[in-house]
Amino acid sequence: MKAATHRPGLAGASGGIGRRGVLRGLGLSTLALALAGRAASPADVLVLGAGLAGLAAARRLSAAGMHPLVLEARDRPGGRVYTRFDLPDRPEFGAVEVGDSYTRVHALARACGLRIRPSPPPGTSGLTLHVGGRTLREGDWPDSAANPLTGPERPVLPPRLEAHYLGRRIPFARAADWDTPAVRPHDQAITSVLRERGISDEGLRLVNVAGNHIHSDDVSVLGWWRGALARREDTGAGQFEGGAGAFATCLAARLEGPVRYSSVVTDIVETGELVRVLLADGAEHRARHCICTLPLPALRNVGLRLPLQPAVRRAIDGAIYTPVTVALFDAEPSWEEDGLPLPMWTDTPLERLFPRLLPATGECIGFKAFVNGAGALDLDRLDETEFENLALATFARLRPPAAGRVRDQARGSWGAAPEAGGAD
Repeated sequence: MKAATHRPGLAGASGGIGRRGVLRGLGLSTLALALAGRAASPADVLVLGAGLAGLAAARRLSAAGMHPLVLEARDRPGGRVYTRFDLPDRPEFGAVEVGDSYTRVHALARACGLRIRPSPPPGTSGLTLHVGGRTLREGDWPDSAANPLTGPERPVLPPRLEAHYLGRRIPFARAADWDTPAVRPHDQAITSVLRERGISDEGLRLVNVAGNHIHSDDVSVLGWWRGALARREDTGAGQFEGGAGAFATCLAARLEGPVRYSSVVTDIVETGELVRVLLADGAEHRARHCICTLPLPALRNVGLRLPLQPAVRRAIDGAIYTPVTVALFDAEPSWEEDGLPLPMWTDTPLERLFPRLLPATGECIGFKAFVNGAGALDLDRLDETEFENLALATFARLRPPAAGRVRDQARGSWGAAPEAGGAD
């Protein structure tokens, strides 16, 4: 596979730009775009998006004595924080963990009376792998005929290959230093660095099975290094007791101003002394100021009739978010028959599979598939019948005792959702 020749911080292979280029283009530490006008309105500020950024912004505006109005396209708060409270295991379709360094999130959780409990340690039963049509335990990987790797990388498990090559010789010491002038010469595609450090063709293929990108050609290694250092700097990570969605619901409920759901923004217009926000249902809202926290791919669907700096426009037009598709399956008990660990990493269309456990008892009631990048795009092209047939046939190959005992329950796609456009 040919190494990338572009600099993903500036331009991706598909004409897009990576997150590093987005942040540099916007000149902001968040992805919020602020617009301003001067006319009076019942709301001082329109906040677009009721994800965590929008809800936190509205909370701070209210504390400063302003009157925000939050507009949200979905029928719920949280954005890419989404817990299925209607299911017994309360599965997460979006964000799962929060690092200990996110002190403001922890403070807001305490204000909501919510507990963030430490994330459970990795299971002691290990990991099941399915590569090249063969299913095996992780301990059998180094000597298995299913292992296509050679040389020093052969003992490395597929989900750890990227870290094996990128987790050493990071050219900066702190996550915050990722965009300093001294680091910018290292802004290369992940593929380029993996190649320089000796990854094989098969190793690169496995890296791209479930990587947090469409392809390692399309994303800067600086983002990977920044994330790795941030995780090292965290003293730990936790999960919201009762589901992450409870946090978003609490923040929305405690706002002094309203959140108006099913408000799909079509245009943002600056008309001299005020900002007008037009909605798909024909409604219009006006205010002196507008804070937009919509994901950048979602902004591409909005008419922005206002002056934008060229770098901001390039950031909006070129941002690449990772497609992510999550699927839930009910399953009758069958896993004890094959004796394999429940978590699975595979090179099949279902990629990674995690057990769905009841909070009270720990009983496994099924599986959650988490599919990234190109694999998610492939699944999103399937209708419900095609997806179900593919998924159930895949389960029968992965764990033969599960054949006929697994049912497709739900599927959600962040990449196909116009309100998200992927997961950044």
